[in-house]
Amino acid sequence: MNKKSRSSVEMNDKSFRPAVANKLEDTENIKMLILAFPIWWYVAPTIINTFLEQYDWNDKIIIPVATSGSSGMGNTNTELESSCPGAILKDGKRFDANVSEKEIKAWFTKEKQLYRW
Repeated sequence: MNKKSRSSVEMNDKSFRPAVANKLEDTENIKMLILAFPIWWYVAPTIINTFLEQYDWNDKIIIPVATSGSSGMGNTNTELESSCPGAILKDGKRFDANVSEKEIKAWFTKEKQLYRW
């Protein structure tokens, strides 16, 4: 609710792109990316857009995974689509903030079987 908080400032300016400290050296061999982040106001933080915009994700599967105390995935994929043109952006998964390691492992195992990787 603080209008000067980082999330408020970023989410009020959709063009805002905070810097990413480190870059991936090679994305050529990535076939699938599980992209994890906290949900801010029903979307990914804008640094996720910054990250995606640095690479070519054409024909690669991206699965957003988020944590949240109460918000759902909302417009996450809609807000991410323009940052990863050509990617196969899946619906993804939202976990409660207090998710257990067991729940995450069960989801991950299911996804591995679904996408055969």
